[in-house]
Amino acid sequence: MVKKLYLAIIICLTFSIPTLADDIGFKYYEKGLYDKAFKIWTKEIKQGNKEAMYNMGLLYYFGQGVDQDLNLAFKYCKKAALKGSARAQNNIAFMHMKGIGTKKSYIRAYAWSLIAIENGYNSHGIRDDARVNLTPAMLSDANRLSTKINKEIQDE
Repeated sequence: MVKKLYLAIIICLTFSIPTLADDIGFKYYEKGLYDKAFKIWTKEIKQGNKEAMYNMGLLYYFGQGVDQDLNLAFKYCKKAALKGSARAQNNIAFMHMKGIGTKKSYIRAYAWSLIAIENGYNSHGIRDDARVNLTPAMLSDANRLSTKINKEIQDE
C-alpha cells in the first residue's frame, strides 16, 4: 500500500512540474531561433515566470539574439533568483565572484552560493572559492546577508 502511495505521489509530481520540454521558448533556443525564444520569454516574464527570467539572462550573458549585456544578464538572473530559481541563485553567486555584470563581492558570492546550495544546487565550488577570500568578520557578514536575502525570496 505504501509503495503505491509513493508511486502515485511521484507520478503526480512528475506531471505537475514544468520541464524544459514544455518550454516553447527553449525549443526555439535549441534550434538557434533566439529572436523567437526572446519573444516567448518576454511574454512569460510579464507573467512572472522565473525560468523565463533566467533564460533571458542567459541570452544577454552570451549575446545570443541580442547584444551581449552583462548588466542585463545579471538583472534577469537576480529577478529569477529572488523568485526561487536555484540555477539563477548559482549564477548570481558566480557573477558576484567574478564581478560579471556587477561589482565583485566575495561576501555576496558566498551568501548566494549558500542559498543555491540550500535550494539543491551544487554551488559548493563557488562557496569554497569565496570563503578563501573572507575574514571571519566578512564570513559573519555573508551569513547575515544570506539570511536577509532568504527572507526576500518568493518561492513559487
